[in-house]
Amino acid sequence: MDDVDTTTFRSARCSQALLASLLAVCIGVIGIAIWSGASDDTSPTISSSPKPPAAVTIDGWTPYWVLDRILQQPDSGDSRLRNLREVSPFWFSVKGFDSIEPDTFAPDDLAQTYIDRLRNSDVAIVPSLLDRMDAGQMATVLSDPIVRSAHVDAIQRFADDLEVDGIDIDYEQFAFADSPSTWSTTRPNWVAFITELSEVLHDDGRTLSVSIPAVYDERVTGDPGYWVYDHGAIAEHVDGLRIMAYDYSVAEPGPIAPLDWVQQVIDGVLLAVPPEFHDRVVLGIPSYGYNWPTIVIGDCPADAPGRTSINPGTLDDLIARRNIEPVANASTGEWSATYELEIDDGISSCVQTRQLHWIDADGVTLRVEMARRAGIRGVALWALGYEDDDVWNALVSSAAKDLAP
Repeated sequence: MDDVDTTTFRSARCSQALLASLLAVCIGVIGIAIWSGASDDTSPTISSSPKPPAAVTIDGWTPYWVLDRILQQPDSGDSRLRNLREVSPFWFSVKGFDSIEPDTFAPDDLAQTYIDRLRNSDVAIVPSLLDRMDAGQMATVLSDPIVRSAHVDAIQRFADDLEVDGIDIDYEQFAFADSPSTWSTTRPNWVAFITELSEVLHDDGRTLSVSIPAVYDERVTGDPGYWVYDHGAIAEHVDGLRIMAYDYSVAEPGPIAPLDWVQQVIDGVLLAVPPEFHDRVVLGIPSYGYNWPTIVIGDCPADAPGRTSINPGTLDDLIARRNIEPVANASTGEWSATYELEIDDGISSCVQTRQLHWIDADGVTLRVEMARRAGIRGVALWALGYEDDDVWNALVSSAAKDLAP
């Protein structure tokens, strides 16, 4: 079972034809404006070419479970830091209105070594704070002005103690644990919290970003998207509005971030956020996949794997051992594959048919270029430590290379 639980993946070495076809969809054709009118001059006039999309900044989240891998490659790690604007250590949990603690499973020694490495670089250290309270509790904290202010104070103390450059707020319980029926009440309290926290952090010379799920239009009510976060209202108060354009499929097998959905996410946030704050939008780019069991024959042991994460690293090994044939999907800009896994613990046994979906280096390129063409000025990788050399090189190249208008 180690090929499921510890499997990571390297970008499948695929036909360049897929990349060419996908890029053809995304790359626009330079228009030629033909002037015709009463003038005797019937020769065509070519309009000025629009400005090519500007280069984008690169941020990234670093979860604690990849620290060992990152720190084993000091040379490449230091080199990669030079291409990053902000790094968010991803192992700090909000357990109460005045309690912010490292994750129980985060290795303290590796975490400190990594932060020391960040300090020795020019990258900004912007830890992510995760809402680890039960459903509804953070909404309750933010609903009381006195408790909300105490929570802001706790975050300020945390930033002071750790001597960081900014804070990233990743409070996902509103979206995924709290009932949407509570959103209309939570929304103004959330905006008040971000406003107050922004003032405190900015007064201290620090930045504030938020990592939030998508919204699909400018409305703040109704079904489309996670409007509880009021993307448009908080945009003026934050330095980075990180939109998590991934995890399209989680419970059931499917694409991680299909291209048409990513475009819908981009369009939605640009509608919701006033144009003067579009330069604060950061598109979350995935570099990972999932591995799901789909069909099970037999009686599996209790510890048989369910859905697992996969990421760049050792997928080539799994493909070779299981004789897997990856399949490219031009419409989603992703890869998929299936294989069978036999599980036998000596007492019970089963055969799982497992399905994988993942995004490789070409897929990362496509999503970065989509962001650039929309005028988004920053991307963030989920997650640093997942990527292999191919993905990293594609990310850096696509963030900076010249694009046809």
